[in-house]
Amino acid sequence: MKKKLLILFIIFYSTNVFSQDLYNFENTKKFAEYLAKSGQYDLATREFERLTFMSPENDTLKTSLLSMYRRSGKYDEALIRGKQLYPELTTMSASSAVEYGRTLLLKSEYKSAKSFWDSNVKLSSADKTILSATSDILQDNYKSANELLQTIKPEDHRLAANYKDLAEQAMAIKRKSPAVAGIMSAIIPGTGRMYVKDWKDGIVSLFFVGTMAVQSIRGFNKSGVKSTRGWIYGGIGFGFYLGNIYGSVVSAKGYNKKSHLGIRTKIENLFNSYY
Repeated sequence: MKKKLLILFIIFYSTNVFSQDLYNFENTKKFAEYLAKSGQYDLATREFERLTFMSPENDTLKTSLLSMYRRSGKYDEALIRGKQLYPELTTMSASSAVEYGRTLLLKSEYKSAKSFWDSNVKLSSADKTILSATSDILQDNYKSANELLQTIKPEDHRLAANYKDLAEQAMAIKRKSPAVAGIMSAIIPGTGRMYVKDWKDGIVSLFFVGTMAVQSIRGFNKSGVKSTRGWIYGGIGFGFYLGNIYGSVVSAKGYNKKSHLGIRTKIENLFNSYY
């Protein structure tokens, strides 16, 4: 009987100790890191919340927590939690500030991200320059990014040389004017699309608008202003004509964005690999 009681006591004691040990700081941290590495970001978020509660002054844990919110796609929650962890955003730790700003970029709040980084007192001036340039580049504002990058030396930051090179490459790419594309298509349908090297759509637009115009004129010549055929073909042609002008403007913007896509991708890769 005594042996049975001893065995039960040992089992109870071991289980109790194991349970307590399972939820201590180190084991919780290991479990949180495992969840993060395995892509279980929602579950990892809960564990990092527990860790920040256990160690509220640990900036590394705060950064990891904000990262988990971002990686799980909860951008708004990440920003709200950032403000809770750092009531004074200007004094947010450098690593957390990068993470917080990264979330703003993902929400396309480029100006807010740039303003936030500029106001942070923990980031180095070199980091602020690189981060602000990243915001400008993601907005296709290469002129502003290039001006910023001229203020930093290659030895000041590991990304400086690559960023400068890519910004200069982007500046050298000839952009197409949306206004010019629209005006060209207004004068001669389809030429605006041809201007942005969209030859196929340009030729189709020219042919279609021209055909509608010819058919409309024939109808009016045959039956006068009361010609149903003339008004139908004319209406269709005019609608396509206006759509072609708008489409030419959009095509010019798309051309500019596409021509800089490689630059943006390289910048994003550099940014993510460093930060």
